[in-house]
Amino acid sequence: MGGWVCLCLALLASYLQVVSAGSSLMKCNLGTTLCKDGSECIPYSHVCDGESDCKDGSDEEDCESGCGDDQFQCAHGMKCIDKDHVCDGVPQCQDLSDEQHCMKQTEDCAHRCDKNRCLPASFICDGEKDCLDGTDEATCEDPDDVNAAPVPAPFGPSRPIRCSLGTKSCKDNSDCVHYDHVCDGEADCRDGSDEENCLSECESNQFQCAHGKKCIEKVQVCDGVPQCQDRSDELECAKRMEGCEHQCDDESRCIPSSFLCDGESDCSDGSDEATCGEQECSATEFRCASGQCVSASVRCDGHPDCWDGSDEEACTKAPVCTTKHRCPQSKECLVQEWLCDGDQDCKDGSDEKDCPVAPLICGDFQWSCKSKTRCVPAAWRCDGMKDCDDGSDENECGTVTCLPHEFQCGSRECLNVGLVCNGITNCADGSDEGGSCQTACAEDDSHCSQGCYSTPQGPRCRCADGYKLKEDGATCVDVNECEDKTPGECSHLCINTPGSYQCDCHPGFIMEARGRLCKITGEPFLLTSIQTELYLLGLRSGSLDILSSTSKKAVLSLDYDWRDQKVFWVSVDTETIGWSSMDQKTTGILIKGVRADSVAVDWLGRNLYWIDGVNSQIVAVRLAKTSVKSADRSVILDEDLDQPRSLALLPQKRLMFWTEIGNVVKIERAGMDGSERRAVVNSSLGWPGGIAVDSISERIYWTDERLKAIGSSTLDGEDIKILQMKETTNPFSVAVFNDMLYWSDAKKRTVQAANVSGKNRQTLLKRPGQPFAVKVIHPILQMNTDSPCKKTDCSHMCVLAPRLKAVCKCPSGLLLAEDGLTCSSRVSSTFLLLLSPSTVSKVYLPSRQEAAELKGWPEHMALQIPNINEATIMDYSLQDNTLIITDDGTTSINSFKLKDSVLISQRQLLKLDDAITAMALDWVTLNVYWSSKQPRLQVTSKSGAYTAVVIEDGISGVGCIALHPPSGAMCYTNLDLQETSSKAVVECAHMDGAQRQAVHKDAVQPASLVFSSNGDTIFWVDMGIGTINSVHVNGSGYKKLETVESVTAMAFGDDTLFWMTKSDMTRLWYRKDQQQKKLWFEVGTQVISLKSFSKSSHSGSNPCAQNNGDCQHLCLATPSGRTCRCAHDYVAKGTKCTQQEGCSPGTRPCLDKTCLPETKFCDGHADCSDHSDENCGDLKPEPGSEVSPPIHPRGSSPHPVSPEPDQDDLFTDLVNLIADQCNQNHCSGNGRCVETEGVVSCVCSEGYSGAACQDRAAKGVQGPIIYGAAGLCAGIVVIAVIAVVLKKKGAETRLVI
Repeated sequence: MGGWVCLCLALLASYLQVVSAGSSLMKCNLGTTLCKDGSECIPYSHVCDGESDCKDGSDEEDCESGCGDDQFQCAHGMKCIDKDHVCDGVPQCQDLSDEQHCMKQTEDCAHRCDKNRCLPASFICDGEKDCLDGTDEATCEDPDDVNAAPVPAPFGPSRPIRCSLGTKSCKDNSDCVHYDHVCDGEADCRDGSDEENCLSECESNQFQCAHGKKCIEKVQVCDGVPQCQDRSDELECAKRMEGCEHQCDDESRCIPSSFLCDGESDCSDGSDEATCGEQECSATEFRCASGQCVSASVRCDGHPDCWDGSDEEACTKAPVCTTKHRCPQSKECLVQEWLCDGDQDCKDGSDEKDCPVAPLICGDFQWSCKSKTRCVPAAWRCDGMKDCDDGSDENECGTVTCLPHEFQCGSRECLNVGLVCNGITNCADGSDEGGSCQTACAEDDSHCSQGCYSTPQGPRCRCADGYKLKEDGATCVDVNECEDKTPGECSHLCINTPGSYQCDCHPGFIMEARGRLCKITGEPFLLTSIQTELYLLGLRSGSLDILSSTSKKAVLSLDYDWRDQKVFWVSVDTETIGWSSMDQKTTGILIKGVRADSVAVDWLGRNLYWIDGVNSQIVAVRLAKTSVKSADRSVILDEDLDQPRSLALLPQKRLMFWTEIGNVVKIERAGMDGSERRAVVNSSLGWPGGIAVDSISERIYWTDERLKAIGSSTLDGEDIKILQMKETTNPFSVAVFNDMLYWSDAKKRTVQAANVSGKNRQTLLKRPGQPFAVKVIHPILQMNTDSPCKKTDCSHMCVLAPRLKAVCKCPSGLLLAEDGLTCSSRVSSTFLLLLSPSTVSKVYLPSRQEAAELKGWPEHMALQIPNINEATIMDYSLQDNTLIITDDGTTSINSFKLKDSVLISQRQLLKLDDAITAMALDWVTLNVYWSSKQPRLQVTSKSGAYTAVVIEDGISGVGCIALHPPSGAMCYTNLDLQETSSKAVVECAHMDGAQRQAVHKDAVQPASLVFSSNGDTIFWVDMGIGTINSVHVNGSGYKKLETVESVTAMAFGDDTLFWMTKSDMTRLWYRKDQQQKKLWFEVGTQVISLKSFSKSSHSGSNPCAQNNGDCQHLCLATPSGRTCRCAHDYVAKGTKCTQQEGCSPGTRPCLDKTCLPETKFCDGHADCSDHSDENCGDLKPEPGSEVSPPIHPRGSSPHPVSPEPDQDDLFTDLVNLIADQCNQNHCSGNGRCVETEGVVSCVCSEGYSGAACQDRAAKGVQGPIIYGAAGLCAGIVVIAVIAVVLKKKGAETRLVI
């Protein structure tokens, strides 16, 4: 017995190696290829790049040594790319050399600016400044004025303009003015609209400015920030006004009550923090000795939460630590990552003792101090502050540039001009004295606009502080400090004044005493998820509360709605979006049955957005007081999303931003309706994760796990900054508020904060649980402003769109009516399917009538194709929603089921050795007709068990196939697949291959064959000559319907001709009857093919519809009936098939009758000369099973909270794998294997019969087929596995006892 077990286990191990190698083909993602040894997948961009990425070096084999004339060679390695891909904004070379030095004018380069940028024509005069110098919007004319009537034209452009936060637009859209300047008595808008509808008298609770008609709230009087243009609201502030809680600084400043005793000194004299008593805590809180209030639940939990650690003092017993480590003396709980991390967590400091010294390795965005003791962010180099211990980051910083009003010494120092030629040497080299110092300025120095002074080089004109000399050397002009000032000088707004500047704050903020920084009124809170719990941390008081949560698994993403006081969250591996109230009392579920990876609240339009990473979609649903149905959700974006990971919204500007970590790593943005989509950041990225938007500075921030950094840029992707510090090695999520940066580190289990520059860093939270999402809560971040959705009566959901628009959206299954407001059921069932490499898009024809010449997709449904590398050909059965797709990446044919807007993997019908060139589905029997590079046309049964040759003689190659099952007709193209210039023939025959005839002999590159509904006419496009053609199936009535340049595919349905063209964009055109052609829509998506489907085109039947025509293997329809056909190694006897004799036992025949050992078949290598030994069905999951990727962010490493797989699970998977193989190979995928006394037989699923479950609805049951040796081995293996499992569990039981 033991020998048999060893033998079978050895065979099984060998089998698993083969399965592992074979199945790895299915594990390569889109854009990757398999190494020859099957060990790993690498991106196509790494093939022939000069470096071996495969272990066997196969990625650098058979590489061309030189590039063609129409190609570009990357600077590094041997990679060649098409010249069209050079300077297209997307790097194809691994070294990015194809996107460097891109100043050459390209076709879409319409306007140059900012020295190194070039914009397309669509960006010019679009109402949004894309150039930093604003030249793209500088000379815009009103397009509506061209043919206008002779009426005085309004000033400025008529298109809407975007105004920054704190400003509003004039009525004529010519300019933006500060709210401070509205109704101030002076017209700032050219049309004077800022002074219209102003109150002549102020209300009793308002204050009227001394100058003009402006009224302000009394609480804003004497608050330290002038709201009146004449500053009259800040004069004579000795009298206490309502809302002014505390006056200080000699009664020149008054601060609100929220600033008192908040731990921050807001008065220069410190009086706001001088007489602070102890803070009162609620009954559910513990008051720290340091004054904080923390949740009573964290008292004596083994980790200090008070600033002074007093919540862990005087504990009656040592806490129960869930971690492996504990401080030896003070007993605090520790995790491994806290040992030797530079922060003292034990009171006795034992966690930081005897720490090994790691070698200093600085990152790409860091600078090494000369002492080799620290790496600092590159941006800290020469920023005027010493960050290295030895101060080396401020050495060798180049020439010091003096201010315009200063004198520069020869030794580079800067002097006040009053110290020059004063008889005292002030410069180190004495260059401020001597020379022509005795030459005084002329008495008449009027040529100098502000004065003259003597220098060693002779008299010079001078300017006062805040001015600079023009090139004429005599005239002084104002310096615009707001353009040239040091970043961070004014934290919010900078206003230039003659000779100076002043800082201002956005509404809701108050200027601090120093006049540079702005402080928010009211305390902001940091919301963070730590494992399953939601923590609320006061950013001033240090208070710590825990919100109620029903989550059982780690919460990875959250956001909040201030109006309804709710926090929305999603946790790993769940299909719900939950919520918790901010008052810590209630919880609930917003929506069930959805997959969400990242959530974002649109507080202005009242919607909740989320990323569905499994289906690569951005989805939204209305915010509601009660739960909503999953059917109510609407898809906002679903095209070309390559592993989207995190989402952030900016409702004020109607924009959304998201990160993608697929084949091309990037950060994209679009309108919140999905329009105007574009990539904003595609460089300086490694692996972007969490993303956040700072509405004040108008910048986006993101975490980068691969660069171990936090990045930021403007909303347009300009001014990219990378902050790489020792403390950002594992950033997960990020939040930004008022110049402060907050991020979580799930590995080190900390939440940290720093200035946006990275300085003044501090650890806010450090707990044993892993922190994930972070968000800053404050009402000013969700200020209630007018939403265009309030005025738009959508039947289902309204979303915000750019340019102050609102757009109605419909749930899947409904279409937007012509009124643009109402969602209704689809009247017509006719639709198009458009195939992309990883997506199938379903577009219903009624949407064609609602819009024309769309710059983007019409209403549609995008279906992600699971387990497919590179889809090339598709066909569909309307009756049972079966989709058949060929995969060029794995040279296979695969079956899918469309269910509830999701494609579910059914089976792999065939696995070939050659690329598949043509494929069509018989939607009556679900037989698949196909051809490969081997010159023959073949058919395979729907289970993949039987394959037969239909036509072989006289075939050069088959480019495409069309079927009409009701009439039993088939047409195909017969052409030389290697020589595209040779003539091709369109042929037609019966579906069994009989009555074959040529119907058109003068084609060049025919493609997209399609039958008319009645089956008497065949249509096709000829890409070689750019035409759309038709002919009757008997060869008569040839017509050239259209001449189209760059046509690639066509479809026919609903009496309408559809065709697709490709150039810079993919465009879909249509023509109904004899009308003129029209452009429907254009997209940047790569669309490979399209097909039309309707009930009328899929109506009718044939003799094969019932019981497979009584045929045992294959039933092929003909105009007069049907033909039974057997698999190629069987012989037909009537409707039955018997094994073909002629080959010796243990061998099987190829199509050419050559006999080879059975082991040569389906081994991944073609041994038959005709490659027929590799026409193989493959392993499949049980019908109806859905194959889903893991829940953790795709492309990232497994989540740290995920446990290692249990050994028992591995054995279970092993047994299931053996059972699945038996079900597929021996039961035709229509039943399951059972074993009785070492004999394996099939138990067929309902509706199938036969020894191998090959017959549909058969009348009798045949005897079982015996697989003795295989069954015996499988049985022994199963018994052995069970024995091992039981033995292991027994040992564990004994250990527990």
